[in-house]
Amino acid sequence: MAIEINLATLRNCDDVQLTWRSIVDETIDAEIEDCIGFSIERQRRLPDGNWAAPEILRNRVGFSNQTLPEAANGSAAVTKPSNVWPFQRYDWTDHGANSGQTVRYRVAAMKLPPAGTPGTSVLAVIARSKWSEAVEVSADAGEGISAYFNRGAVMSQFVARIARERGWTARQIKEHIKDLEEPLRRFLAGELRVALLDLLDQVIEDPRLELYAALYELSDEELIGRLRLLRGRAHIVLANGSDKQGDGNAAAREKLVAAGVDVRDRLLGSKGLGHNKFAVVVRTTDNVALKAWTGSTNWAATGLATQLNNAIVFDNQEIAEIFRLQWEQLAAAENGFPKELVESNAQSPFTSGSTDVWFTRVRNASKKNTDAPADQKALVELVKSAKQAILYVMFQPGAEPLGTLVQAANSLYVRGVVSTLASTTEEKFALMGIDTTAREFRTRLVQPEGIVKTFSAWVKEVTRSQFLFPNAAPGVGHAITHAKMIVIDPMSDDCKVITGSHNFSISASEKNDENFVVVRGNRRLAEAYAVACLSTYAHYRWRAYVKEKLDAEEEVWDHLSEQPGWQGEYLTAARKRHLELWCGA
Repeated sequence: MAIEINLATLRNCDDVQLTWRSIVDETIDAEIEDCIGFSIERQRRLPDGNWAAPEILRNRVGFSNQTLPEAANGSAAVTKPSNVWPFQRYDWTDHGANSGQTVRYRVAAMKLPPAGTPGTSVLAVIARSKWSEAVEVSADAGEGISAYFNRGAVMSQFVARIARERGWTARQIKEHIKDLEEPLRRFLAGELRVALLDLLDQVIEDPRLELYAALYELSDEELIGRLRLLRGRAHIVLANGSDKQGDGNAAAREKLVAAGVDVRDRLLGSKGLGHNKFAVVVRTTDNVALKAWTGSTNWAATGLATQLNNAIVFDNQEIAEIFRLQWEQLAAAENGFPKELVESNAQSPFTSGSTDVWFTRVRNASKKNTDAPADQKALVELVKSAKQAILYVMFQPGAEPLGTLVQAANSLYVRGVVSTLASTTEEKFALMGIDTTAREFRTRLVQPEGIVKTFSAWVKEVTRSQFLFPNAAPGVGHAITHAKMIVIDPMSDDCKVITGSHNFSISASEKNDENFVVVRGNRRLAEAYAVACLSTYAHYRWRAYVKEKLDAEEEVWDHLSEQPGWQGEYLTAARKRHLELWCGA
């Protein structure tokens, strides 16, 4: 047989997504005779420009005839290199490629050598791909834009094993990540925390710079400490968080004021939410706004570490000025929504180059409103513009644009995760692995869940109910996936990335301070957000599958097959479509 393996890579600031296809005698996605899986090799570029020795990525899943003992302290499952325990799949996300590194990969189809034993013998190579092109693991998307993501998946094997080793309950995880020296905090907060601290440090270290921010939640001591160091060079429009009766940011407000920080109260109570999370760096010597930070991340320990969040930074004076002017509007609005603010928001989008910036509320809620608000109309039209694929991660979206997005799944590649669907929307969708009764649509939409009990190589994780509401009280938090991001046609020159604080709902349009940006035609940015969406989907789709099987009292897949027939079972029409999109023909 003539065998080829084509490998494609995508990257963001922290992960590399690998996808490969087999070609056997010129037939694409054909089964490879005797193949019982694939090994993956990674090389890192050294400072002198040479490549380091290859590293073989490891797998935690063994064969059916093997037990999978844990490490002595129970903190980690046994793993083996993928040339012993191969990957029985055609894609993989490498979380071991660190920001700032340059890496490359090679994938090999593997078979059992003569007289070999599955799981103990080093497998023989049938065919290898070429080394991939060099991959720069970086937040830089070009055009003065950078994208950052955290690793805030509390429902994970990594967190579950640490919690079990240390005897932590779900609630105690939330408390421990407030400890500034806690390694788990730093791991979960990832590159997002590093980037935010770096932004603040740039201002602290340069007396010519000042910071203007509009924040919904502010409680993280590390971030508060940085703002206090800025004193009067920090200008903060600070809302009351989710506390409609009082001030959820009272403690932070008191500390900032005592340090001489310029704090502007925006205490809206039941009027709406001051839901922005943006910051602007301004050079005072010539009064020029230099860069803007926005996204989904609240300036709280939970925002950094226990929710999946993102941030986008524009090193662009025009976009920074757009956000600085909005800060001035919010500061002038004080504790309400005056006509001037709403009318200014209604002029959205504010455009600079290929980026549109939207602010809300774009209109006040009224029974006289019979059509959708302008921002929602724009979001629906963006979704309708998709030609190939839509990826998304959301918190609590409304009926639109999610309804249009779900309908697009009838003809396009659509994958997404929603932390919680609104009750008015939930009945419209059949959720993979969660809701098996609603039948109006069937799409690859999942709500996050954890592994509910220990089995085989997997240990019990924090579950959805433990995360959201153990014993009828708040648990780890109210958001599992808190990012608000939509990626449209990421492999096309007509790609679009939508992200910000806006929850894609009527409330965001008519009741709250919000923002979102639409960036068009930036392939590197779309690639970065696509990797984040795909990784999130794969993480929670597996857990939805496990829950579905356990609820039905059916056997859960938990080991590698010793036979090459796994390929035919894996290569369904839907998976071939997935491989074609991400790996090409």
